[in-house]
Amino acid sequence: MPKLPGLFDSFDNLDQISPEDIALGLKPIPQANLLENYLGNRILYPGTLPLTEQDMKIDLSILREALKQTNPKPPHQKLNALLGDNPFLNTTLRKVLIPVRFLDFVPDLKSLVLTFIDALLLGRERQDFFEDLWTIVLTDDIDEVAGSLLLPQFDGSSGVMNLRLQGERYEINQGSFKIISCPKERCEIAYKLQKGRMLGKQESAVEIYGGKLGLVVDGRSV
Repeated sequence: MPKLPGLFDSFDNLDQISPEDIALGLKPIPQANLLENYLGNRILYPGTLPLTEQDMKIDLSILREALKQTNPKPPHQKLNALLGDNPFLNTTLRKVLIPVRFLDFVPDLKSLVLTFIDALLLGRERQDFFEDLWTIVLTDDIDEVAGSLLLPQFDGSSGVMNLRLQGERYEINQGSFKIISCPKERCEIAYKLQKGRMLGKQESAVEIYGGKLGLVVDGRSV
């Protein structure tokens, strides 16, 4: 019987992750030796399923750190302009690429997407304002668009983004993270920002991809 791929089979860098990095964001913070033993178990048995909610949180922290180490280099650091992307982030087409098989281990798509954002886009230097909008894709034999990601750029502090989608109005404050349902294949949004811009403008309308996840708006310092 063939071996089924595990959550961490795609990574060969797990031994480079420190318990301190895994602990970031975990509450309560486990003891370092427990995290070290847990990571060692995942290296030996990458297909093991988490047994508890805390196990799931630790797995997501390990995944976040593993993804960080595969983060593509900025264009000016690439040896070849056509190279540098990894299997999880296409910077040319502005796509976040999530293997659909990861959902066998992390069935919560929202938590999985947040982990990818934290690892691959949080703190990333933007090359142009087009990187304010990304498409979230579940990759398999046939790829599926799950939704879109907006990364508004705020000036200073106390910024606000007012957004209208499918007749509903939403307010996203700077520092917050919000997921809005948008099951249609394509959706039109209108937005206006106070103390900020998106796609180079304070106010505009744009068509985005929708899907099972919908629209993710990340107003944190990305």
